[in-house]
Amino acid sequence: MERKKILLVSLDALGESDLEYLKKLPNFAKIMKRGAWCPHECSVYPSLTFPSHASIATGCVPNSHRVVNNYQFLPFEKHPKWNSYAYALKRKAVWDYAAENGKKVLSLSWPVSGGAKMAYSMPELSPAKPREWNTRTFFAQLNMMRKYGTPGFAIRTMLSRRELPKAWFYGKQPDLDQAMIHCFEHAIEKEDFDIAMLHIYGLDDEKHQVGIEGGRIHGYLRAYDRFVGRLMEYCDRRQERNENVTLMVTGDHGQKDVTYAIHGNMALQDMGYSTYQDGYLKEYQVYMDGCDGMAYLYPRNAESEDDREACRMAAEYFKTVPGVKAVMGRKEFAPYGCDQKAEYVLEAANDYSFETGYEAEADKEHHYTVVSHYKGLHGYLPDEDGYRTVFFSYGKDVQAKTIDKMCITDILPTMLTWLGITPDADMDGKAVKGVWKETDA
Repeated sequence: MERKKILLVSLDALGESDLEYLKKLPNFAKIMKRGAWCPHECSVYPSLTFPSHASIATGCVPNSHRVVNNYQFLPFEKHPKWNSYAYALKRKAVWDYAAENGKKVLSLSWPVSGGAKMAYSMPELSPAKPREWNTRTFFAQLNMMRKYGTPGFAIRTMLSRRELPKAWFYGKQPDLDQAMIHCFEHAIEKEDFDIAMLHIYGLDDEKHQVGIEGGRIHGYLRAYDRFVGRLMEYCDRRQERNENVTLMVTGDHGQKDVTYAIHGNMALQDMGYSTYQDGYLKEYQVYMDGCDGMAYLYPRNAESEDDREACRMAAEYFKTVPGVKAVMGRKEFAPYGCDQKAEYVLEAANDYSFETGYEAEADKEHHYTVVSHYKGLHGYLPDEDGYRTVFFSYGKDVQAKTIDKMCITDILPTMLTWLGITPDADMDGKAVKGVWKETDA
């Protein structure tokens, strides 16, 4: 009997804005002709990397799996920790389904997978502190991989390329992408797996720096096209070993050009709802947790009528801020799947974003708005023309089909259906109809 395998590759920030160029590239063009692909794939809300990858891995929206921001909710820390660890997930992930069904997962640099039990894992983790490259931080980083990944595999992979440890430590691109691509291609040839997952983010990093056009964006897309071409050849070649391999390539969100950042917590301080000392939050009644394109408003005590009323007053103020596109109460934002523990959600207008941290120059005269450090950002409502992401699939059992619309939460149930695994009934995503030739999943 043929052994079914899946390659799942996440190209961070690959979006609708890249499509016209992708159509000119040979391997993406080949998938568009011979495989199943969706030019209008929705992300989740907030459309950030860690919530999005948690959603791809679980098939659930952020409010269900509970990774509702890139960062852990730590208001009193100036630099909160990333949501890197699988213990944050409150729903079953792909590696849990695999383990229950006797299948092996191989994962490289997947967000929110630290500490997850799988056959081969080198998770995406924050670099060791302090951010100084020396012998101590080199070994500290290896120890993190040993502790939160599959020890032998993670350390062996990290040391397999001379440039990888330092590139990983600093997030240096495109060196990191190139090294991770090499490691993934080596791993899928050598290791025994059923599902192999990779996340690379050089394109996202570039768009943050230059916006959605220009810079090295086309260079990244050409490199990704060559990589995808080699993976397609792998799928074809493995048929000789009686393996039926499906390739899935997805983005996690789009990006938008941005100029301004709204420091909402500075407004809350001036309204008397919070207190800062030396740039650190000391106390709050209302707190704004920024997610770039959107932001949450939380009361300190959700059971306190005074705190909830303070939240309401803050929300009324934000309705007057030019860069705020929408202020939504829970009934309005709940259908989008973001954190229902928030009292309100703010959506940024085009060219604007939200920042959580302290900023002395953000004052009332300028609506607490300053020039952003970024040229491109994401986090916004996901179902907007030009901002959605994209999906591609190729393999022996994949039919040639253009899928009009899907969500990143649909990827896992589509995978599981093909592998003969039943998704949990309350999974938010649904298997995409028409991807597979025989099952019509």
